[in-house]
Amino acid sequence: MALTEKPDPESLPANPFQAEDNAYNAYNDCLNLEQQQGWNVLAGDLGRDYSADIMQDIPPVIIARVLGHGLRLAPSEEGRQVLAREILDCNTDWELLAGLGHVYVYGMIRVFYNQKGPTPSISNFQSPGPALDDTAREASYLLERSDATPRELQQLTLIRDNCACVFTGDLDYDTLGQEAAEAVFALNLDQRLTLTHVAHIISQSLSSGIRGMSDTAQRKFAWASTAAVVLECFSGFSALAILGEANLQSPLNVMTASDAPHTLFDRLDLWLVPAKDERGAVIPDTYDVCHGASLSPQQLRMFHIKEQISFRTATADGTIIPPPHPDILALHATCAQVAHLSGAAAHMAELYHDRDPDRISVMTEPSAPTELVQKLKVLQLVPATV
Repeated sequence: MALTEKPDPESLPANPFQAEDNAYNAYNDCLNLEQQQGWNVLAGDLGRDYSADIMQDIPPVIIARVLGHGLRLAPSEEGRQVLAREILDCNTDWELLAGLGHVYVYGMIRVFYNQKGPTPSISNFQSPGPALDDTAREASYLLERSDATPRELQQLTLIRDNCACVFTGDLDYDTLGQEAAEAVFALNLDQRLTLTHVAHIISQSLSSGIRGMSDTAQRKFAWASTAAVVLECFSGFSALAILGEANLQSPLNVMTASDAPHTLFDRLDLWLVPAKDERGAVIPDTYDVCHGASLSPQQLRMFHIKEQISFRTATADGTIIPPPHPDILALHATCAQVAHLSGAAAHMAELYHDRDPDRISVMTEPSAPTELVQKLKVLQLVPATV
């Protein structure tokens, strides 16, 4: 089975919905908005001043495709109808549609997007290897904690994931230690070693508010008080209820990954879709690896990323360590596809791109004003927690 490639970005296809469906008219509004070349050409509709101009940074074509592809790819019919109603309630008011797109980009897609990259590996003197037995004995206690340390979470995840990167199968060197690693290599010359991290599926706070909208849009979408609310409206399930008190530190939300696949997954360049057998039935906890058009299958093979991966349920001292939750993985996959098909992924990559601080501090640099403006916009978007 080949690694699945999705085109990006992609114009909205013809309306796929039936005329009697709310989604039909909502999708038509998206098709109309997609034809606009910029917010400036909608001056008649956007005549009143914005209280925040950051909302206009995402052009109409991206907003239209975020909403349109969101309708097409919604993980639940309930979520599709919620989005359709919100689009129709905008009554083709472009400011409100811009605000709604902003909500879905920064309140949903952004929750899965991590511009900072992998958390650094635990150094050798903190190697989790000798402590894995202790972690196994404390598994029940650790699974219930929302304040588990990165080291504790990594140890739990390593136990479940067989001390290996789930994407490549490469064994974690720090866990094995030099002597065991040499023994493994002696038995299997093809076995690779790596340094791993804990990769989060949802990587940003679910209690975050959504900033950067105009006053009008903020009032209209007051219901979108936190990222958790936006996710629940679109997905039809509560991520907070699934993850429990452990929140983002739950094994249901993490996996073991080495540098390359971790970075690609965090940037939404990799996502997982349920694998099916020859009869079309879903294979439990088994996923096909999909990727954006910015990557080729050849590049992924060079990273040794497998075409299909499986998770398992582990037991430590009588306590179950569950695999990543399929609903959360499915929502990550939907957001990744919408982000790439719409162009929102490229927009976020540019906005959150790490810029050279020296180029900003020296204002004689030609790019300094632009760099500074981008940094200030990122600061405006820093979520407020409630």
